[in-house]
Amino acid sequence: MIVLLVIGLPLLAAAMTGAVFVRAAVAVRRRSLRPLLKAVACLQLALAGFGVAALAFGWGHMTGSDVSDPYARCNGPQVDRTAPERYLVTRSAFPVSVVCSDGPDGADGDEQVPGWVNPTVVGGCAVGVAALVAAPLLPRLRRCPGA
Repeated sequence: MIVLLVIGLPLLAAAMTGAVFVRAAVAVRRRSLRPLLKAVACLQLALAGFGVAALAFGWGHMTGSDVSDPYARCNGPQVDRTAPERYLVTRSAFPVSVVCSDGPDGADGDEQVPGWVNPTVVGGCAVGVAALVAAPLLPRLRRCPGA
C-alpha cells in the first residue's frame, strides 16, 4: 500500500497537472473557454491540486528523517559520525513543522521543514476545493455568450 502511494501519487499528480496544462493550451489556441468548462477539467484540476498538496505535505513531514531509522528524526543519515546528536523539540502535522535542537533542553531550535511546504499545501488544497465547488456551476457558465 505504501509503495502504491509513493509511486502512484506523484504519477497521478503529474498526469493531472499535465492534463490541466494541455486543456489550458487548447483553450488558448481556440480562443475559447469551452475546453475548461467541463466537469472533467474540474476533476483534473482538483486531483492536481490535492496531489500537489499531498506531495508537499509528505516532503515536509519526512524532512530530516532517516529511512533506515525512522525514530532518528533530526539526525538523518549520518555521514559524519563525529557530528553532535540533534534532538527533536517539536513536531506538528499542520502546519507541517519539525524543530530540532543541538541540546536536549530545546534551546536554539531550528525549523527543518522548507518554507515553501506549508504555502504549497494550503494552495493545493484551495485549488482542489475551488475546482470541486466550481463543478456544479459549469452548466450555467457554458450558457454565457463569451464561453
